[in-house]
Amino acid sequence: MILLAQTETPVRATAAQAFLVLSNMERFQEWFPGVVSIESGNGLRHGEPGKKYLETVVVPLMGKRKVTLTVVDAVENLRFVTEGDFRPLLPRMEISISETTQHQISVHWAMYSRSRHWAVRLLILPMARAVMQKRAHVAAKRLKTLLEQQPPHRTESHRP
Repeated sequence: MILLAQTETPVRATAAQAFLVLSNMERFQEWFPGVVSIESGNGLRHGEPGKKYLETVVVPLMGKRKVTLTVVDAVENLRFVTEGDFRPLLPRMEISISETTQHQISVHWAMYSRSRHWAVRLLILPMARAVMQKRAHVAAKRLKTLLEQQPPHRTESHRP
């Protein structure tokens, strides 16, 4: 895998609050730029491996594209990983949450390409890296604001 972009953001929230938002990909468009819409693609719970989503995303020079995302790994309050079927990039998003104090966490977000094709690595990844890093910086600010506005005792079901 090749790293495209990453950010680390300190947030005044609990790991449980952050995981509820981050593992519900239907909320992804609230904080990640370029995401036009995202909806559940099956009946599994948010945060459950195998959960699918259909995302509409804006791709530079290509316009809007539909991408199927699948949750491939999730550890409640710690880690959330998705992979997309968008070719030729074959994206993989990894989010990890670590508690730094009782009500302060750090959210590490990273986007990778799973592509092994030499032409993709040489021609497409440099542009994708630039676009994704810019989006990641905006996303980090939006995510921090969103998570810090969550009520401290909020309970939210992981059901779609």
